[in-house]
Amino acid sequence: MLKNILVPLDGSDYSWSAAHHAIQIAKAFRAKIYGLTVTDVKIIDGQIADDLNIDHEAVEKIYRDKGHALLDQLKQECDLAKLKFTPITTTGMVTGSICKKTAEVKAGLIAIGKKGVNASWSGPMLGSTAESLIRQSKRSILLAQENYESISSVYVAYDGAVISIKALRFSAELCSKCKWGLNIITVKNSKDQCKRLLDQAEETAGLHECKQICKIGKSGDVVKQILDVTSEEPNALIVIGAYSRRLRELIIGSVPERIIHKAIQPVLIYRPQRISTEE
Repeated sequence: MLKNILVPLDGSDYSWSAAHHAIQIAKAFRAKIYGLTVTDVKIIDGQIADDLNIDHEAVEKIYRDKGHALLDQLKQECDLAKLKFTPITTTGMVTGSICKKTAEVKAGLIAIGKKGVNASWSGPMLGSTAESLIRQSKRSILLAQENYESISSVYVAYDGAVISIKALRFSAELCSKCKWGLNIITVKNSKDQCKRLLDQAEETAGLHECKQICKIGKSGDVVKQILDVTSEEPNALIVIGAYSRRLRELIIGSVPERIIHKAIQPVLIYRPQRISTEE
């Protein structure tokens, strides 16, 4: 069960889309929202600031004031949704600060934009913070698109592996709490294997009170099939499991990476939350 959600904000449309997704999910779980703004130490202490002879303290104050304004706005939205909210401001390396605060507040989910304030410069690529966070974080991450669309269904990729079973259970609980439809996608060239996996998945998901369970069996390229199935569903959330010990290998040039880049919907990279005193 989700108890805490961390929402890093930079003021971009992408980050606000992530915030709105977080609020939608938090309302169903009665989870607490932690808003986070990070003043990038590379900006205030970088070479450019030195070359231009800029007052570092003045620059940091400008960014902190901007951060406080963003957090005040998010607090207002959480108040309207009757959600508990705690603002956090810090200075440091952005990705490291997000990971550190995630551990400190014991957040089970990070909601962040696929891109940030420099989205116009990144083209089709992920923003540097999002990509770095995917590699380093030990928590599930929801990567939001630029324009917010309220989620009404989940599409979860299932292949029978342990991590996909856990991602399916998480998706089923999410759908049960949020009253969303659950769609299970299996891509196998063998029809018998596809049916067996889908029947297994339906039995697992059936332990939760989902609004609706739909089984989808396909063959061919995994990414193409998932994107084709979800192409007409702007209000969907795509959930994919990722092995923590192999996250770097999974993300670079892999199925999750290709889906994150190409999907028009938010994508949630699921990682089981381990009960530990250390991150």
